[in-house]
Amino acid sequence: MKLSTSELTLELKNFYQLVVTCHGEHKHTKVSYYLIKDQEVIEKIPYSRNHSHTFNFHERGRYRVKVFIRNDEGERTIKNSEDFRYKDFETKDHPGYQQKIYSIVGVHRNAAFIKLLMEKHNQIRSFIDPTNQYCGQTFFNLPVESLKLDDYQTRSYTLKVSEINILTNNLHRFLAMDLYKLSRTFYENGLTRGAEYVKDFIRHKFNSYIPYTAEIGEGTKLGYGSIGVVIQKSAKIGRNSTISQNVTIGSRGKQPIIGDNVYIAPGAICIGGTIGDNVVVGANAVVTKDIPSNCVLAGVPSQIISTDMEKYEKYVKK
Repeated sequence: MKLSTSELTLELKNFYQLVVTCHGEHKHTKVSYYLIKDQEVIEKIPYSRNHSHTFNFHERGRYRVKVFIRNDEGERTIKNSEDFRYKDFETKDHPGYQQKIYSIVGVHRNAAFIKLLMEKHNQIRSFIDPTNQYCGQTFFNLPVESLKLDDYQTRSYTLKVSEINILTNNLHRFLAMDLYKLSRTFYENGLTRGAEYVKDFIRHKFNSYIPYTAEIGEGTKLGYGSIGVVIQKSAKIGRNSTISQNVTIGSRGKQPIIGDNVYIAPGAICIGGTIGDNVVVGANAVVTKDIPSNCVLAGVPSQIISTDMEKYEKYVKK
């Protein structure tokens, strides 16, 4: 089969998508596409029988496209487009993404919970007291004002996890560990309904059970967004540890205690009681007894397979 030449066309769609097409090629030829920016190849598409490909632009600059055409006999020809400049979208702050200013109607525990939840991403100006009983005082470090309906546009809320709920929408901005810390703050301030609401949201979004009654130390991380993590309600977890996805931390009567600088690999089940400091728990291991510090576990039930922690130093943070 003789390799025929073809027309190369470029079309910009949707303001940022470049559609490159080779017209008139035989159906058995293969085509490879290179996108070149400022004389540097930034994207390569391997040979296939697709005679059209779409590149998505991410930044402004001077571009061109190089197309390689090959037949079954190994003959090859190359086509180059002319240089062209892509300007990209004009970047402006959208009003919808600016920080909003709220006043919270009500002086009660639910109002305090909403303030602590919303203040990270929004400016909370005050509490509004419809009864005028607490006006002129402060509540959770904000002034309490009287209600003047003409001055406010109100939005309602519920303590149910729902995608149309303003509180739920705000929770989507947090990572799982941040949500745990938030629920823990509510719990420590006696705002149990708020703590329960955040705990339910964690289960809804991450399919994980991370109760606010558990104690988790500073620096401890949940791997891959904490997917499938289950932590017993009385568990105590130390500092700078890593809990991977699909991990269960429970007990068979004892309080679950995890030390500092512990790495728990995906799928592990820890139901033995206490795990010391600087411990690595292997993937899918089942821990059924107390574990000393400075060791590596693996197996079902788990056994200590090493105490040479230098080999595993990348897993434990000191």
